[in-house]
Amino acid sequence: MGKLLIFNTALILLIAVGLWLTKKYAVTARKREWAFLAAAAATILFHYSTLLFKLFTGGGALAYLAENPNLLLPIYPCNVVMWAALLFALLKSKEGRLGRFLSDYLFWFGIVATLVGMFANVDFIKNPTLADYENVKSIGAHATLLYNVLLLPLFGYTGVGVKRNMKSILLCILMMAVIGGYCNLVFFAIGSAETAYEVNSMFLLHSPFEGVALLTYPVISLIALPIYYTVFTVCACLAARRRDARNRFSGQA
Repeated sequence: MGKLLIFNTALILLIAVGLWLTKKYAVTARKREWAFLAAAAATILFHYSTLLFKLFTGGGALAYLAENPNLLLPIYPCNVVMWAALLFALLKSKEGRLGRFLSDYLFWFGIVATLVGMFANVDFIKNPTLADYENVKSIGAHATLLYNVLLLPLFGYTGVGVKRNMKSILLCILMMAVIGGYCNLVFFAIGSAETAYEVNSMFLLHSPFEGVALLTYPVISLIALPIYYTVFTVCACLAARRRDARNRFSGQA
């Protein structure tokens, strides 16, 4: 796990440099649009890179696709975040209702999902080596997605509001459950009950953690809600304090 920590630390530093450069040079709305689109495209390219390589070289693309159902449908939370990031990048009006929901969802949910995907990467845990491209690809895709997510506060697309943020989180929890249920039904229809159980989209059918059978998606959601509420409340209080301090300073000046 030490190798994973070092690798992710290097990626975090690269993300920080990338954000600094983006903030410095993406000074127009058009350049910001391109930054979102480039980040979303890079994540998707990482995600499908092995499949694309096999397609172009004729090296067992169909078998690889069958072994990786998340290339067919968004069965994991990060898969949904990835496509939501592309949708947000393509939106002409990012300040509308859909844009506000996506920005809240991408930041508050996406930052947790991407960090977990980087520092507790399932592929790396199963095969702890960076010599395997599948591991590098998986971690790299989460890193580019994290960069994408962090563009939102950088350009002022996220705000701190307990009511707004909780509403978005509740909607995204419902949305993820619907997507997970749909994916499980698809794999049940094209395969079998065993196939759907093995895919376990959004962890609706069983816990992803061995020895902790209770931690299915509904339970994880119930645990997450009070944590999110606490985080939103603390952030709102800190933001209010900061505004008050700035107002006092402006009044004294």
